[in-house]
Amino acid sequence: MSSTGFYEEEPEYVSLPDNTNLQHIPGDYGWPLLGRTVPYLQDPSALVADYRARYGDVFRIGLTFQKYVMAVGPDYLKQLMLDSDKVFSARMGYHAPLKHFFEGGLLMRDFAEHKFHRRIMQSAFKTDALRGYVDDINPLVDERLAQWGKQKDFHFYPNIKELLLEIGAKVFLGLDLAGDETHKLNNAFLAMGDGTLAILRKDWPGLGLSYRKGMDGRRYLDQFFLDLVPLRRGQSGRDMATYFSNEKTEDGEYFPDDVVSKHLIFLLLAAHDTTTAALTMACYYLANDPVWQQRLRDDSEGLSGPISYEQLSSAPTLDHTFKEIERLHPSVPAFSRRTVGETEIGGFAIAAHTPVQIPVTYVHRMPDWWNEPNSFDPDRFARNEHKQHAFMWAPFGGGAHKCIGLHFADMLFKCVMSALLRKYTLELPAGYGFPTKIQHFPFPKPVDNLPLVLKARP
Repeated sequence: MSSTGFYEEEPEYVSLPDNTNLQHIPGDYGWPLLGRTVPYLQDPSALVADYRARYGDVFRIGLTFQKYVMAVGPDYLKQLMLDSDKVFSARMGYHAPLKHFFEGGLLMRDFAEHKFHRRIMQSAFKTDALRGYVDDINPLVDERLAQWGKQKDFHFYPNIKELLLEIGAKVFLGLDLAGDETHKLNNAFLAMGDGTLAILRKDWPGLGLSYRKGMDGRRYLDQFFLDLVPLRRGQSGRDMATYFSNEKTEDGEYFPDDVVSKHLIFLLLAAHDTTTAALTMACYYLANDPVWQQRLRDDSEGLSGPISYEQLSSAPTLDHTFKEIERLHPSVPAFSRRTVGETEIGGFAIAAHTPVQIPVTYVHRMPDWWNEPNSFDPDRFARNEHKQHAFMWAPFGGGAHKCIGLHFADMLFKCVMSALLRKYTLELPAGYGFPTKIQHFPFPKPVDNLPLVLKARP
């Protein structure tokens, strides 16, 4: 694809409506329009377990104004991710909730176009680049953690979100953001996340609609990144914006500014929000389990100083904890696609343009595969419990759309967690009820933003 191919005509399937002729598949849609959206948002695994018990592993269900085929199990996840027949569109799978917020991001591209655009990003995730990011991350983490212990009424989620946005600005954009700039970016991303869940999806001003606020956030980010990309052309920084801005087509031309900026918006959100969720849920479990917390601390203290890139694979308990958190609370609770042609799932004929969803959050807790699936047990990964099937643990997807930043997320989690446990003992406030209510969408976290008591260690 040359530079003239960036704005080619849309494929026909983008403009075609969903297929809703699913009566041959067992299931029910729930309430008109909303379907089972409310119970699904409240507890996706419980709803899926109920439907599976009544209808089997493949069923139809109504969610977020759409009629889906939902398939449960690692075999179906493998079929969807590997997509050997090139029949599952990721773009159309997420089109309804995300099209206006993450237009142009890697997730919103399919097939040859996706492969072409993914190449823009490869250099930013190679080993040499990741090694350099660690050197930028550790000083920021140390500086921010020193401030956390001074706070009264400390809540982990907003603090880790702000820290990871600062890290993202440094690593992704090469910027040292002042407090006001960080808050503006943070608020824009928060508004976009809320906008994806909006029921009334209208960009109307003056009514305080969450969808409108989300679109205002997107407009702010568009301008922010469009201003940034030209400043990174021809530069030699090691931030991702510089890598992307200096990638060229086979014709030797730069990728257009708006193409690069759209990728940066999606990547910055994916990198900082997904790892924010993982660290928040990890601290939720560790503050309730001092034995595991100490095991993890011992693992971290076995390293010499702040964790380096070379040491990332030398802390097995830290690694298993990250994997267990992503099993229990994957940052993306479900993978969605829409068919572009006829196919078959579980013996059922599936017509073109049918929305399909695999609830990975339930696959990760299937009693068919996991021992005590609802228990926090990182040692299950030491026992290789997850290796019974290649797709029984797949928080980062697989195939062509496997998360390009999975190694970055792993690295960031370990850098922050090892530093945090060296500096503090984590405790839940007196009288805290564990387990507490968990928000699952758009990213998992305790609804109370996880209040913690941080006790400085000698």
